[in-house]
Amino acid sequence: MEEYLANMKTLRSYMSDLEEEATKRSAEEQRQRTAIDAHGADLAQVRAQTKQASEESEQLSKARAELCVEISEKQGRIATLEIECATLKQTLELLHQEIASTSSKLIEKRLFYTKTIESLTVKLQEQQEWLGAFKLKVEESQSKQNLQGQSHGILNSCGSLDKGNDIGSKQGELRIQLESTKHKIDEIKEKQSALLTEISEAPLQQMDMKSLEEEHKALQADKAGEIEYFQSLEERINEMKGVSDAVKCRCGLEYKVELGGEAMDLS
Repeated sequence: MEEYLANMKTLRSYMSDLEEEATKRSAEEQRQRTAIDAHGADLAQVRAQTKQASEESEQLSKARAELCVEISEKQGRIATLEIECATLKQTLELLHQEIASTSSKLIEKRLFYTKTIESLTVKLQEQQEWLGAFKLKVEESQSKQNLQGQSHGILNSCGSLDKGNDIGSKQGELRIQLESTKHKIDEIKEKQSALLTEISEAPLQQMDMKSLEEEHKALQADKAGEIEYFQSLEERINEMKGVSDAVKCRCGLEYKVELGGEAMDLS
């Protein structure tokens, strides 16, 4: 009986130990299950983060590729701009050289025009003085010729009077030539004034070389035309210088009527 009780006591003790062990295992399993669930949640979160990181990595890769392409394009554009900049720099240097050369040529042209205008002004003044003196001589000669022609016409209406009329007609032609010369001189003055105004008002940087050359050629042509015109006028005057006639007065005195003048200096 005692053995039975001892066995029962041992059995109860063993069952109590088993229950405690079962309780401990159950608690451990619950703890492990909770830990597994937590690890599963963490794993799911890690997977989601990994997927997001992968997507972001792909986006970054695409952006990097696009950025590389853009950088390549920018580098090509920069290289092109550097070439264009070098070309523009060379062009600018050439333009500066051309501007310097053009400015020098324009200054030379301006000096030439100034000297030409001064020379023409001096010659025009000389021509005006000569024309004034010659006009006075012609008027005096015409007045004397009229008086002498009238006296001679009374004595000899068939001979010397015709010569006096011929001289008067030649004097009229010469007067017309003088008036034409005055108009020509006025035109030259107007051209000189216009040229002086253009030279004084127009900046050198805005003057065109082609227009300057054309103006120079026109000025040379005008000068040549003036010289030719004055030469023809000089020849006409020289012809008039040779016109003379002897007129006898009623009192017996003999007068020689002739036109005199001075040669024009066109040098």
